[in-house]
Amino acid sequence: MCFRLTCLSSLVIGLCCVPVQAQARKAPPGTFKDLNDEILGDAMIVRGMQLFIDDHVIAEMKGVRKQLNQPVKYGKNPVLKRDKPWEASGPGYGTIIYDAEEKLFKAWYETWNQDEESSFSLLYATSLNGVDWRKELVDKEKRTNQVADPKIHGIQAEGIMKDHHEVDPAKRYKMLFSCLPDGTPKSLMTSAAYSADGIHWKAYPKLPIIPFSDTQVCPFWDARHQRYVAILRFGPPNTRLVSRIESKDFLTWSPKVTIVRKTRMDVPLNTQFYQTAPFAYGNYYFGLMVAYHNASLKPITKEAPWTDRKNLHLIYSRNGLTWSRVGKNGAIPARELNKDKDWKQIALDAVFVPYGKRDKQWDWGTVSPIFTPEPIIVNDEIWFYYVGIDAKNWWTWSGDPPKRDPNPKQPNAGIGLAKLRVDGFVSIEAGSDAGTLTTRPLVFLGDTLVVNANAKGGTLVVEALDAKGKVISGFAASDCKPITTDSVRHIVTWKGKPDCHLLQARPIRLRFHIKKAKLYGFEPKIRRNIYLQSYD
Repeated sequence: MCFRLTCLSSLVIGLCCVPVQAQARKAPPGTFKDLNDEILGDAMIVRGMQLFIDDHVIAEMKGVRKQLNQPVKYGKNPVLKRDKPWEASGPGYGTIIYDAEEKLFKAWYETWNQDEESSFSLLYATSLNGVDWRKELVDKEKRTNQVADPKIHGIQAEGIMKDHHEVDPAKRYKMLFSCLPDGTPKSLMTSAAYSADGIHWKAYPKLPIIPFSDTQVCPFWDARHQRYVAILRFGPPNTRLVSRIESKDFLTWSPKVTIVRKTRMDVPLNTQFYQTAPFAYGNYYFGLMVAYHNASLKPITKEAPWTDRKNLHLIYSRNGLTWSRVGKNGAIPARELNKDKDWKQIALDAVFVPYGKRDKQWDWGTVSPIFTPEPIIVNDEIWFYYVGIDAKNWWTWSGDPPKRDPNPKQPNAGIGLAKLRVDGFVSIEAGSDAGTLTTRPLVFLGDTLVVNANAKGGTLVVEALDAKGKVISGFAASDCKPITTDSVRHIVTWKGKPDCHLLQARPIRLRFHIKKAKLYGFEPKIRRNIYLQSYD
């Protein structure tokens, strides 16, 4: 015991003899900052990837432009098409998800019997890679890929989601559908069903729950607002406008709110709207909206090549409730939609997924979205699926494709795939003459600035300014290492700086200098583990 006390005493004496200066440590500059509402001022707090669909984070653009980018269609489309005896027509309305738990792509798609009014079947297919599909024989008795949907007359326009936050395994999969329970138009309604496996479905006992919609009803879980949201048709009576509803329990839904209606943008091509397939994406919401042009049984002319054809436009929201049309130069504010402009050209430039070349490509007639309740991202690409048909919308009545006696020829229809660079909806671009984009005052937490940009053959540099617009020492454009390659995750660095933690938790502006490059977005991130020992 005396020995242990002696050792302990020696240790204490030794520590006390260490010079005070040797023990002192100073925290790296900028590690600790004050932040309150006065310091924040009117700066916005940003988290996650910041896109340039609208001008929310943009204060000024000089010598740069916005550009809506179209997904690139897969070269071996269609990836799924009608090839079984029981697939009388279609595919029609459909849903595709990537099930991360099972590492499997899953597709539900509709087919119908044109000889029997309101006779629809829901079919099922799976894929390991999203391109090569297998039609699972889930109906063991009939040996078809038809699922056991609720036995309700005229069930159609199914929108399906896998509900990851549902505690009841029997309701893991959810569906909204429309139907005619007594077989007559007076019973038209929209209701819900659930399933444990996506194959065997049971209708909720309460019918109906939503005013009827005669196009696909598309539900998804809005994690940001902790509720279910569905996009569907306006009405009844049903009109070609886009509406939205929401629910806490998937059974009790709000009244419809119209989020897209016809404006001057839609007059030149006589555009109306079929279904819209929505999805949440980071801080944003997007929808693939069917733009149906010039409903007519007349032949297509050179003057109006869009007659009786459908392509896809993009709609966009920051809050999930108020939505904007997206054109060539990004989101179009509602106040702009009824001003005098060249709306014909704006409408032509607003196409996100176009129909193909007439009489030459499999999807030349109409293009409609396959609903993906969560974005499908593969190898830094967003995958969009769509239904394409090599015929006009009203081909059965207009004779295009021509009728055959006694039955009309079925058009070739299939499900196609189109791919978009992750975050690549709208880019900020400059040519040989360099330009700049300056943000509004913003505040972030983090030590790293990541940008999604293609600067191959050009340059992109970033500088930081204080809230008053003065360049921050050490973070000038001349201090920034130029970005000259293509990546969705460039890390911005400045000379002599291990990171950009000196910029965090203070109001700043970012100025992007762009030359022969495309900027898609930026994101503050936390990469480093900031651990400090004792300090003065």
